Amino acid sequence: MDPYAWRESVLSTRSLSYLSNADTFGPPSRRGTLHSLGLDSDADDDLMMAGTSNHNPMHEERMLDGIPELPESVAESLLFTLPREIRDRIYAFALTSQELPVEWPPLPGMAPRHGIQAQLLRTCRIMHREAAPLLYSSNLLMFHHPSDANMFARALADPVLARKYVQHVSLQIKAGDTRLWMPFLTSTREERGLKADFPGLRQLEVRYRSNRWNQHQSVEQNLKTWSEDLRLGEIVDGLRNMYLIGTGEFWVNMEKGGRVSAVLGQERPVTPRAVNEMNAEDFMRFIDARKPGEDMDFKRQLLELHIAHMPPKKQPLPPPPIIKVTCACRVLSTHFNLLTGYTDNGFQRLPHPAAFPPGTSIATVLQTAAAGPVDDPVRPVKEGEGFTGFTLVDFQQSPPKRLHDPDLGSAKVARTVFADKKGVGLALEVHCLDAGRKEGGVVVQG
Repeated sequence: MDPYAWRESVLSTRSLSYLSNADTFGPPSRRGTLHSLGLDSDADDDLMMAGTSNHNPMHEERMLDGIPELPESVAESLLFTLPREIRDRIYAFALTSQELPVEWPPLPGMAPRHGIQAQLLRTCRIMHREAAPLLYSSNLLMFHHPSDANMFARALADPVLARKYVQHVSLQIKAGDTRLWMPFLTSTREERGLKADFPGLRQLEVRYRSNRWNQHQSVEQNLKTWSEDLRLGEIVDGLRNMYLIGTGEFWVNMEKGGRVSAVLGQERPVTPRAVNEMNAEDFMRFIDARKPGEDMDFKRQLLELHIAHMPPKKQPLPPPPIIKVTCACRVLSTHFNLLTGYTDNGFQRLPHPAAFPPGTSIATVLQTAAAGPVDDPVRPVKEGEGFTGFTLVDFQQSPPKRLHDPDLGSAKVARTVFADKKGVGLALEVHCLDAGRKEGGVVVQG
């Protein structure tokens, strides 16, 4: 069956999740002779990106620190005579996409552009154990539908490797699909949800294709109203609540018995320490402060009982991922040129007007200066600065780019830096069709 035809046939029905049986792994067929970061696998499951596997997750922590003995099948291989650092460079060259995302499923009619040679993992089991984690951890995965992401993590990829090593994900969300995406983005269910499918996430990029830009209004008016998009706010708030609110990264103890202040500008009371959380040092001071006639053996038994019933120490939570949301707006070419300061003729920058035209008399200059103070020039927003909105100057800090959009064709694109909106990075992107150049697959600097 044509995979492209399958993708088209389920566009309207694929909101149903793939219910994984990843937790019902059978035992491995045999133990390998190498310590590895990966898992033992059956002979038919060497390519993890091609189907589900029957790994035992109990073996996933084996380290590749040394090679006690090579199996006879690869004992003569010159590759394994190289140091591990050199082998890792070879794996990275073959399994890492160079600045291009790995889209799944591939778009109909579009050949994969990432250049990943995943068939390398079929070479032997040892190479698979060494290189498979790199395949997941070093590539940016891009999804256009929530069920695509869910099925990739649960069905296509090795579930253990994907959950542990996938660190960078990009989600492409259209304004009309927000209701479809929000249950996936904010779900706490174990079988379906962004946080459950990719618990090792370190960076999350969301490109939200907004329809908020009004072509009949001025550029200045649109720059004031684009961030009022309720769907954009729903995405930003939902991701913040899922990953940032209440985590150790954003809640800091100010003082014992006081309040906890959040980086996000919120506060909540500190929960008092429970009685059974008294540490052993505190309890020993209680024992040593004995009174005449007190039974020390009884007190020490009480200490042992206290230690035995102490709650286990909680493992520190991993840091939340870096979240970056880009609001992408399609604009007219006239708006694009006004925003970026570029013309359609060779992408040449428009000349900046002089403060006073040539030939202006000294008297006119002095009269203008005496009329009142000159407003300070608008300062561009810096990366990570608190979000207060963007202006024209924010689009003129770097040249626009030309790139190929599968839906629109060749387009001119400009984007601001990411400003901080209560813990979530927010940027504004504008793009317009470039009818003069129809080239796909390659990003061309303007």
